[in-house]
Amino acid sequence: MDDQQLRSLIAEAHRDGKRVAVSFCSHVPQEILIAAGLISLRVLRMDAAEPDTGAALPSNLCPLVKVCYSLCETGPAAEADLIIAETSCDGKKKMYELLTQQDKVCYYQVPQGEERAYSLPLIRSECEYLIHFLQERFGIEITDEKLRQACTDCNEERQSVMDLMALQQQSPPMAWGLEILKALEDHRRLLTPAERAEANRRTRNALLNRKSPVPAKARRILLTGCPIGGVAGKLVGALEASGGVAVCFETCDVIKSHQRTVNVGAEDIVGAIAACYQQTACAIMSPNTLRFELLEKFIETYQAEAVVDLALNTCHSYTVERDRLHRFCTKKGVPYLSVETGYSSSDAGQLATRIAALIELL
Repeated sequence: MDDQQLRSLIAEAHRDGKRVAVSFCSHVPQEILIAAGLISLRVLRMDAAEPDTGAALPSNLCPLVKVCYSLCETGPAAEADLIIAETSCDGKKKMYELLTQQDKVCYYQVPQGEERAYSLPLIRSECEYLIHFLQERFGIEITDEKLRQACTDCNEERQSVMDLMALQQQSPPMAWGLEILKALEDHRRLLTPAERAEANRRTRNALLNRKSPVPAKARRILLTGCPIGGVAGKLVGALEASGGVAVCFETCDVIKSHQRTVNVGAEDIVGAIAACYQQTACAIMSPNTLRFELLEKFIETYQAEAVVDLALNTCHSYTVERDRLHRFCTKKGVPYLSVETGYSSSDAGQLATRIAALIELL
């Protein structure tokens, strides 16, 4: 998705008489926004160069944070009706405070761990706060019935993504990883979870009804770490041009946010939403045990032969966690490659060389 596509999506929603909420993190409970009648656009991937944020932000800051600031301050997200400012990584949560249109900003507090007894009550209280905020702000009523329907729709979208990714468990995988990423990104331009789920199912059926283009000898790689948007072309492209194939994306924009579901039949639907979002394997969590549980599961499920760990420049949470991940992979006997990069193409050649060396090792 680029700036113009995001602008067009917001304009389309406004033409249909809909309000738009923009968010940038998988911690934000989409179900509540949808139950409020909003078009919820979760922007996890932008095909954009690193913007010039002037003196507002330090130059040595994560490129994702810079892109979020640019989108919200002078870009298309400034035209949305609401910006959900989740307090996940340190750079992003402080960036939100600099936005000029503070009347459009709703701060959503995120816990820094998921194992403490107070973590679930904290998430639940933030869900209740968001419901109250939206009702007061827009003069609407968010009922349990609306929440359950939104949860059902979001669960179906999550399942459609997991079903699509499951094609990569076959040998050989049914598609190139970059092909699946592009399909998911194209579908993200649809305005409702029901539309996106249907598009994902159509893509899955189309891939099932063709012969796999992936050679049987392609080395199976699991990618993990930061959101892959902005670097997918040079990272996954280099991997798949060197004899590898991306079989699993354990990232915020793919499996991390879609492996969890809401128990729609729970008596306390708000509590069920909170329980779902407690299962977010994010590097801001200390300790981040859930991420390693997922990696243990998905390395086996997708028959991964190596792990490539992506950290965006100066993303401290993922950069520091890579030592633990390296030790985890070494213990499992799985080759590991750490990649730190940004949205510039200046390191594309070096990146391709390192990835080619990994594939040659395999």
